Amino acid sequence: MGCYTSKATPLCDKKGGDRGCTDVFWLIIYILFWTLMILVAAFSFVYGNPLRIVNGYDSFGNICGTKNNEYVGTLELSGRDMTGRPYLLYYDIRELKRCLKICIKECPTRTITTMDDLYNYYLQTHNDICKYDFNYNSLKNINIPDKSGLGTNLGPCPKLPVYESEPILNRCVPKLLGDVTSDLLSEFYDLLNNWGTMEQILGDLYNSWLQILGLVFVSLIMSLVTVALLHLLASVVSYIVMILVSIACIGGTGFLWYTYYDIRVNNASHENKLIPVMAETTKNETTFQWFAYASTIITVVILLQIVYTRKQVDLLSNLFKETSNCLLHIPSLFLQPIITFVFVLALFAFGMVLCLTTAYYPGQSSVNSSVETGPEIKMLPNTNQSDLSKLVGQISLPELNKFTEIQYVDPLWVKCMWWVYFIGLLWTSEFIMACQQMVIAGSVAHWYFRDKYNNRGSHVTYAICKLLKYHLGSVALGSLLITTFKIPRLILTYLHTKLQASKDKGSECAKCGLKCCICCFYCLEKFIKYINHNAYTVIAIDGSNFCSAAATAFQVLTSHIIQVATINGIGDFILSLGKVFVTAFTGSLGLFFFRNNPNLSFYAAPTIIVCIFSFIVAHCILSLYEMVLDTIYFCTCQNAEDASEEMPLENLTSKNKGTHMSQEFENIPIK
Repeated sequence: MGCYTSKATPLCDKKGGDRGCTDVFWLIIYILFWTLMILVAAFSFVYGNPLRIVNGYDSFGNICGTKNNEYVGTLELSGRDMTGRPYLLYYDIRELKRCLKICIKECPTRTITTMDDLYNYYLQTHNDICKYDFNYNSLKNINIPDKSGLGTNLGPCPKLPVYESEPILNRCVPKLLGDVTSDLLSEFYDLLNNWGTMEQILGDLYNSWLQILGLVFVSLIMSLVTVALLHLLASVVSYIVMILVSIACIGGTGFLWYTYYDIRVNNASHENKLIPVMAETTKNETTFQWFAYASTIITVVILLQIVYTRKQVDLLSNLFKETSNCLLHIPSLFLQPIITFVFVLALFAFGMVLCLTTAYYPGQSSVNSSVETGPEIKMLPNTNQSDLSKLVGQISLPELNKFTEIQYVDPLWVKCMWWVYFIGLLWTSEFIMACQQMVIAGSVAHWYFRDKYNNRGSHVTYAICKLLKYHLGSVALGSLLITTFKIPRLILTYLHTKLQASKDKGSECAKCGLKCCICCFYCLEKFIKYINHNAYTVIAIDGSNFCSAAATAFQVLTSHIIQVATINGIGDFILSLGKVFVTAFTGSLGLFFFRNNPNLSFYAAPTIIVCIFSFIVAHCILSLYEMVLDTIYFCTCQNAEDASEEMPLENLTSKNKGTHMSQEFENIPIK
């Protein structure tokens, strides 16, 4: 039974030879996958542009509000500087999908009914709402009796009347006037609502990325404060964390219910006035309703667990004190969560930019819309080509009737790229977490067995060097295993959500089977994570490969199943409460800011993103304490000479320096 029998395991044989590189094959696989990720990123940065989603683009390929647009083919009106034209105007609100679109300086501030009115509006505001090469100065002198024919769905001027508008998502949307019916306005909102949900979410993330980064930094500060409390108040920190979590959960749940109620009241008032609303408003209501339900259930469960475990937390005081003693001797361990935070933040920024830049692949499709959707511009009596050229530039009448409009297409193979870097980013995030665990495990194990040498400055350096020289392959394999079980669970969860939302919800047997599969994958993922956690400690101690280390860790843990359940059931629960506190606090703060941001349409998305990354940050930092605690317990089990499973919890920690190691091994360094 491990170290407790006469037959020693490889873990106990610390006299062995030098270390060697472990799991090299999986390191090669990881490097090859990152090579593919770099190729995808290079393609995205060369061809993609996130501003096509946020700002919109005109019918000639120009992105509104930007400078140095690229020329598209031979189109003369492409490649223009649109810095002073941030808003997109549709030439015919009745033909939104088939009309000309141009970028303008500001949305029309009044309704324009005639060409003379349009000319006067241009003189007063210098807001050019006709085609970019339209000649306003010749409008008064041209010999065309009826100039209203110049206003069509394809230009050169907008189809009259041009309604007073306001910018929504950088698009000019007509105000609800007397001659603008609710059905017509609803059609315009339907066009905006037809954007892909992912594109809307990415647009909101782009508009709020600074706030998201700021809130993630707040989660970093709150996590460090929680670690400081664990270090300074080891004996009472459990009660402090329980109180803070109770307050944060109750407050966050109450705020979610208030937000849902506020959105519902606003939507009801708009419905009573027969005013159409954006689909995102309805999505916000539904999202926060279910968010509030889930938060309420989680809060009730957490409060019940707190009540049940409040009398048992004293058992962990000695182990918490020993953990604090380890951190006192190795203060550089506090840098590990910060380093992990920087890498996770960089990974988040990389993934976000990658998602935005591949939102539209810059392929174009030609649309000869004027022939298909509207009447051709014809020569009126007493009108010649020379008169027309004064207005629309050097273009012939057939060319005017059949010009090419630019539309950006989104091929299926581009969407498949999302899966490449989704898997890669998920694997890399687990890889970063695993590296942190390996460094902490190696540092603590080195301190535990070699503490009497008082070589305090070398523990973290020792662990990092061993990781980089020998064990990156083991870390890659461990993180890949977690990713392998996480991806099917996420896919099944997504399918379950879609099935619940559809009209045909399927049979109850199928739904039950799907839920069971999700639960099984979740349990397997948690089990693999826990085994990995301790396998990294074994690798740090004796340098074995991942599979052998995982088998040894499993053997040791099953030999002390009762004590493992006590420590992990209560101790990890206390640390998990700290993560919940950081996530609830940061998420509530983010919701307060996002719901008051007029630039966001579906602000539930950035709120959820903030909660996810706040939890990741809190997990990175509070895993420091969790890893140190579990590593000390694991090392104690390995070093004990007594094989009794009734070893009391208070004897798991040392009370004097230099008593960790048995006499047989105290002068033998770790490999």
